[in-house]
Amino acid sequence: MSKRIIKANTYLPISSDPFDMPIPIKFELHHANTLLCVYSVNADETVDYSYNANTDIPMPTPPDKLLKMADIYYIIRSRVFRDDPYITPYELQRLGLEEYNPYEIMLKTYGILPTDAYWLKRADDSAAFEDAIAKYNKVMFGVQPPGPDSKIEDFLN
Repeated sequence: MSKRIIKANTYLPISSDPFDMPIPIKFELHHANTLLCVYSVNADETVDYSYNANTDIPMPTPPDKLLKMADIYYIIRSRVFRDDPYITPYELQRLGLEEYNPYEIMLKTYGILPTDAYWLKRADDSAAFEDAIAKYNKVMFGVQPPGPDSKIEDFLN
């Protein structure tokens, strides 16, 4: 008789609980250098958004759904590390933050995760994907990517 193995994937749910962030606010979701969506949260906490119809890259929010503030909290929380008592103090120290706030973390990391090419930025931020990656690497790992005129000796000291 052969043994049967049941495989299951588990995941941790992402909270849509509120956190402090400035309202009104306008931010963008990108995939590498492709703008996917612009989200606007108005002073009365209504949400407007516009999608890039010229791409087939999957987006976290369906284009035919009326979004609420909980969706905005979810999007931002899904792009930062989760609040975990074992890692959060170290991550906050690395980022120079005093407390866990997904919006503040998103500003420091652009919501970049090592698993995909999605990222977030405020609409008034002019950073391109390469700029966001460079800032993420500097903040998270303390490294600056090499420039076109860099030599290996510059990184060995």
